[in-house]
Amino acid sequence: MQVHANNDIFQEVIHLNLKIEPIGIIKNTESGLSDILIYSDYEHVLGNFLEQFEKGTKVLIIHKNIESRDEHQVKVTSAELINRKGNLLTVKGIEADNDSVIDVRMG
Repeated sequence: MQVHANNDIFQEVIHLNLKIEPIGIIKNTESGLSDILIYSDYEHVLGNFLEQFEKGTKVLIIHKNIESRDEHQVKVTSAELINRKGNLLTVKGIEADNDSVIDVRMG
């Protein structure tokens, strides 16, 4: 922990190292859409939430590129749900390939 003084205001800086297990992966398709595969081990975590997804629904996808040099860079992307089959979501509007999915929420 570090404490910084700035114009008589004290700011406390706390450094956290978090290890977050991905719940899925994003894969680009030839049609320009992206498939989000939710791993079966985590399908129950999203449970009824996945059942609420309908075509045209806006979803927020929290993801991280595993090849990124910035190990702390997490992205939040809004996309449109095109199709859902079980734990496979097809979306439009995300520019990511082989990114780890951290979370999916209705947007």
